[in-house]
Amino acid sequence: MYRGLLGDFFFVKHTVGPSAFKMLIDCGVLQCIGSKANKPVTSLGKKRIMAGADDFMKACGGQLDLVVATHEHYDHLSGFILANDIFKPLKIAKVWMAWTEDRSDKIANGYRNKKSKALAALSALARSPALAASGDEMQTVTNLLQFYGGIDSVGADAMGVARQKSGGDLAGNASCEAALEWLRNKAGPGNVSFLKPGEVMRWGLGDAFRAYVLGPPREDPKKLRQLDPSKGAAREVYLARGEDVETVAGLAAFHGGSTGPARLEDQPFVPLHWCPYGPNGKRLKSAAKNKLNAQVVAIYAKRDAKYRRIDTDWLGSAENLALKIDGDVNNTSLALGLELADSRVLLFPGDAQVGNWLSWSDQTYPADDSKNGPRLKIEEILSRAVFYKVGHHASHNATLRERGLELMTDPRLCAMIPVVEKTAHEQVTKRSPKGWSMPYGDLYKRLNELTSGRILRGDGDIGAEKSKFKASIFRLAYGTNFTASDPLWVELALDL
Repeated sequence: MYRGLLGDFFFVKHTVGPSAFKMLIDCGVLQCIGSKANKPVTSLGKKRIMAGADDFMKACGGQLDLVVATHEHYDHLSGFILANDIFKPLKIAKVWMAWTEDRSDKIANGYRNKKSKALAALSALARSPALAASGDEMQTVTNLLQFYGGIDSVGADAMGVARQKSGGDLAGNASCEAALEWLRNKAGPGNVSFLKPGEVMRWGLGDAFRAYVLGPPREDPKKLRQLDPSKGAAREVYLARGEDVETVAGLAAFHGGSTGPARLEDQPFVPLHWCPYGPNGKRLKSAAKNKLNAQVVAIYAKRDAKYRRIDTDWLGSAENLALKIDGDVNNTSLALGLELADSRVLLFPGDAQVGNWLSWSDQTYPADDSKNGPRLKIEEILSRAVFYKVGHHASHNATLRERGLELMTDPRLCAMIPVVEKTAHEQVTKRSPKGWSMPYGDLYKRLNELTSGRILRGDGDIGAEKSKFKASIFRLAYGTNFTASDPLWVELALDL
C-alpha cells in the first residue's frame, strides 16, 4: 500500500523464484479542493502520488499482468492522470472492471446514461456565473464534481469532448471516465473483462489462484442504489427518483448552461407550466397563451428580487443529487475476494457501500473448477479472510457489521486503511463542520479488536505497527522514505 494518501494505490505480487505476477489495484489520491493555506495536508497528496508512481514504475519494471480499476472516482484513478507522463511507457496485459463499465451491457448503459445526464446538468450549474456564489449547496456540488475530475472535464465528457492529448495520453484536466478509457486502450481489445457477481477469475503465476467476484450487484437494482443502513434514522433514496435529475437539468437550461437540445420534459415546472428555453436562457416561444405560465416565469425571472426567486429551493435538489451520485458510484465498486492456494482470502471491496455488501449473499460461488461442483456462500469466503483492505477509507457506511466484519472470524486477520486522518479532517463543509470522520470511531474500534491491532494506515505510526505485527503470519516491510521516517509504502509478505 502506498502511504500518505487518502486514496487507494495497491500493488499485489505473486513471486516464485525470479518470476512474478504483478497486479495494480487502483491508483489515486483525493483532489485538493481549496487553497493550500486551508488544506495544507491535502495539498501534499499530488507530490505523494507522483513519487509513488515513480517508485511503482521501477518496482514493476514498467509491465503489469493485471490492472483492477474498482470504480470511477478521483481518489482511485487520479494517479493515471496526474502522473501520466510517468505511466506513459507502462504495458498492461489485462484489465478488470465492474460490469457497470461495459458499453455493450444494456443495464449498465441505462445506469450510465442517467448518471451522465445528471452530472452534465450539475456541471452546467457549477459553471453558471448566476449560481456560482449561491451558497453551501453549490459548494457541495462543485466539490463532489471533483471526484470525477472536475467541473470542466465532467462537462466535456457529457458533450463528447475527449480529454486526451495526441497519441492517447491523458491531459492534466482529464476526467476519471477518460482514465478508464486510457486503461482500456492500454490493454487493448479482448484484454478487458467486465466482471459480474458470482463469477470466478484466475490470477497469479500460471493462473494459480482464484478471485471471487462479489459485487457490484446486478440482479437487484435497489441494492445497487442502497447506500445507508436501513435501520434507524438513515434514509434510503434512489437515482431512479426522477425529480432531482429533471429539476437540476431544467435549472441548468434556464441559466444558460444547456447540456444539449432544449427538451420540454427537462424544464423546471410541471407540464401545465412548461416553458422551453434556449441555450441563452431566452424563451423559445411566447408564453402568452398560458397566463399562469407567464406569471410563474415572470416571478422567477425577477432576479433582483431575491426573496421571490426559487433558485435556492432547486439548489437543494442539486446538492442532494450530487451527494446521491457520489454514493451510487461508490456502490458500483468491483469487490473481489482474492483466494490463495490454501483457501485464505485477501478482501478488496473498493468503496462498496451497504447495498453492494448485502448483495454478496444473493449468489453462491464455485468452490472448485468442476462444472457442477460444490458452491460457497459469502459466510465461508469471509471467514477465510486474513487480509482486509478497509472500504472507503474506513468511513461509517462502507463496512457492513453483522454481514461483513463480524463474518471475518480468522484470528490471523490483518487490515490496511488507505487514509490520512488529517486530510479527512480538512474536508470541512456545512454538512461536515469537523471534516470527514475517517476512520469512523466505532468501526475502527471493532476492527482493532478483531485484528488484535494489526492495522496499517496511510498515516500509521511505524513503531506501533512493527510492534503489533511481530506475531503476524505476514512479514512487514517499508519502502524508501518520502521524507524523514515517512516511507513511501508499507508491504505485507506471506509465504505460500
